[in-house]
Amino acid sequence: METETVELKEITGAAASVSEAMNTRHSIRRFDPRPVEQAKLDALFTTSLRAPSWKNSQPWQVHVVTGEKRSRLATLLTEAAIAGNLKPDIAWPAVYPADAKRRMFDLGMKIYGVAGIDRKDKAARDQFMVDNFKFFDAPVAVFITSNFEMNYYVGIDIGCYLQSVMLLAREHGLGTCPQAALSAAPEVVRAELGLAEEQKVLVGLSLGYPLAEPELNRFHTPREALADKVKFYS
Repeated sequence: METETVELKEITGAAASVSEAMNTRHSIRRFDPRPVEQAKLDALFTTSLRAPSWKNSQPWQVHVVTGEKRSRLATLLTEAAIAGNLKPDIAWPAVYPADAKRRMFDLGMKIYGVAGIDRKDKAARDQFMVDNFKFFDAPVAVFITSNFEMNYYVGIDIGCYLQSVMLLAREHGLGTCPQAALSAAPEVVRAELGLAEEQKVLVGLSLGYPLAEPELNRFHTPREALADKVKFYS
């Protein structure tokens, strides 16, 4: 598959500014298995709680999973995915505008290209999807849940929180991969973490030190031009 138009960017090391974190962050899908220092996790998630929310409602509960608990969850989620036992608490979007579908298809083809997967190789594509449920071997799995009634504004708040975590991770020299897939088997997550049924599993995040070698980890997702997405008025 042609990859001449693929942008590659190293994201190892800490980001020195918010702008650097924004411009270098992208999803990591191959992680170093070494643990993330607890002090670093404490600092990251303490600061993340400064994320804004509607009337300071703070609709999130955050669950940071490591060690044996993380390994067990990876096994159970993978089994659920292979068996097809996936039913997220919040239905995933099914309809997109034509321009969004074009970008999504283009992204998928480029990711398969840098991952060395032929788009006709269904077994390899399926395995790539299943890797989501193993947290791409990241040593830290993060789940964001909420007991709020889901609506547009809660969604904005959760998005603000998730972005805050990802940018802070870059500041600490860590990589992340936000994953809707990790919300696909909420009963498994609730059972393993001892959560009440009212805690809806909204999204997950794999977190750790990126491996430097795979081209896949250097794949920098494209963006539309400023003029196409931002209009200035005066």
